[in-house]
Amino acid sequence: MYSYLFGAGDRGIALTTLLVSVGSSELETENPNLLREIGEKFLDCIRTADLVGHLGHGRFVVLLLGSNLQGARIAADRIESALGPISPAPLSIGLASFQPEMKESAALLEAADRALRGAEAAGGGLGFA
Repeated sequence: MYSYLFGAGDRGIALTTLLVSVGSSELETENPNLLREIGEKFLDCIRTADLVGHLGHGRFVVLLLGSNLQGARIAADRIESALGPISPAPLSIGLASFQPEMKESAALLEAADRALRGAEAAGGGLGFA
């Protein structure tokens, strides 16, 4: 699915990726009820056209088809409001938008990962690629 959406970005459709860290690498085993609650909060605050997936280790990916970086900032604010109060650690979000020079799908995820690592290094909040 991600490769398909990445291809849409190459055809001029806005695509932005958010990587979200709730800060607990053992979330799945420490507190499966919290993991379920986080999943429900995601569903409550994202658009039906957006895709969210759990990557493990307290990290989630959100794919925003048809959203530029400005729209992704709005989505990130909604996610931060929904998840911040229940996150076991400072919430960090990395945002990256498709750029025409990105020739491989991994480039967008790598950009979002760099932005996430910057947000984590700053103690939480938003990071931009």
